[in-house]
Amino acid sequence: MSSHTTTYLDKTSVSSGRRVTDRLKGTGLVTTGRGKEISVKYHLSLAQDEIDSGAVEQSQLGPKTFSGQIWCPHDGSFVAVHLGQPMTLRMEDGRQLRFTHRNRDGGITVEKWIG
Repeated sequence: MSSHTTTYLDKTSVSSGRRVTDRLKGTGLVTTGRGKEISVKYHLSLAQDEIDSGAVEQSQLGPKTFSGQIWCPHDGSFVAVHLGQPMTLRMEDGRQLRFTHRNRDGGITVEKWIG
């Protein structure tokens, strides 16, 4: 990987009962099910639902949800060709997640956070 660094933006913002805990943006490497490696860009959000515990000052967070986009700036057909196929993203900081594209805009469904 290059000397690029994953960008962490807006660490904690709240929107309609959901707290965004991390925003990740950078360049990564996707490995397809057939072992092909492809350089990609990603914009990801990690959020948690706020659960009302009855006390105004005590809010609890539910399970994390992931959303965002992964695309290849050098291959306009990347998303369409791999739509629905499980792949692994390795981000610039070394963390990985297993995902599939859920639409042709590059939107993803995260299957598993590998770490």
